[in-house]
Amino acid sequence: MIKRIVLVTLVVFTLFNCSSDDDASSFDLSLLYGKWFRVGLCQQYNSLQLNQDGTYESFFSGSADCNDSAVDVYKYTGTYVVNGDFYTANRLTSELIIDGTDISTNDFEQIDAVTEIIELTETTFKLRTYVERENGVIETIETSEYER
Repeated sequence: MIKRIVLVTLVVFTLFNCSSDDDASSFDLSLLYGKWFRVGLCQQYNSLQLNQDGTYESFFSGSADCNDSAVDVYKYTGTYVVNGDFYTANRLTSELIIDGTDISTNDFEQIDAVTEIIELTETTFKLRTYVERENGVIETIETSEYER
């Protein structure tokens, strides 16, 4: 009877104290928080602010020239989560800040993609966005690099 109680206690203790390593990131996520600027693009209109409470604010034009009047500039806000090394953003608002003369960046089709953190240091934040096709082939859509 004692063996059975000890065994049941051990099983219950094990079930409630095991954690999955799948949720652990290989990066120091405390480095994630703060303002990041997209490398190679106009910093004023291509930035990402990640807050500790899981919210973000982003500006996007896609242009290297801050004086380029052809591109639209958008402000996005929302929430994000990091699970392991994977970053998932949930856009809650999209606001046109500057209405350029060219095609809108919001006119493109949204795809079901995965975004993976591939580098995170005090000064560099790199993301790889990809899709996995039906045939198992992984196709990289974009590699984004940010700096402080």
